[in-house]
Amino acid sequence: MSKNACVLVCVTSQPNCERLIRAGKKIADGERVPLQVVSVQRAEECFQPNPEALENLHQQAKAVNAEMTIYFNDSPAITAAVHAVKEGAVNIIMGFPKENSTHFVEDVHMLAPNIPISMVDSDDKIYQMIPAASPQTIHHR
Repeated sequence: MSKNACVLVCVTSQPNCERLIRAGKKIADGERVPLQVVSVQRAEECFQPNPEALENLHQQAKAVNAEMTIYFNDSPAITAAVHAVKEGAVNIIMGFPKENSTHFVEDVHMLAPNIPISMVDSDDKIYQMIPAASPQTIHHR
C-alpha cells in the first residue's frame, strides 16, 4: 500500500514555503526517513500554471533532496491526506492557517487521523499540533 515512511511537507506556491521545507528536513533527519513535498494547486491552474512558482518549489525541494509532487485538484485536503497515507507519512508539516482560511488542517487530520501534524510558525518554530499532546509534551524544535 505505501512506499516507505516519510515526512510530508504540504506547501502552496507562496515563496515563504521554504521555511516549511527546512522544518520538514529537520524532522525527517531526526526520524531518519526521506522528505517529500506536496503541493495541491487549483484544478484550473493546470491549464495556466505559474511556471516560476512551480520551479521555485521544485528547486527548494531539490536543495534538500526531497521528492516533489504537484497535484491539480479542487479538493486539497483529500488529495494531501490520500498522498500522505499512500506514501506512509509519519508526520505532516504545514504552516499555520491565516485568519478566515479554509479548514485544511482539520480536514487533513479528519481524513488521516493517525498521522501527526506539525505546524511551523513565521519564526520557524515547529509545534506538534495533532494529535494534541499534553501541555507538558508540547514542544518546539
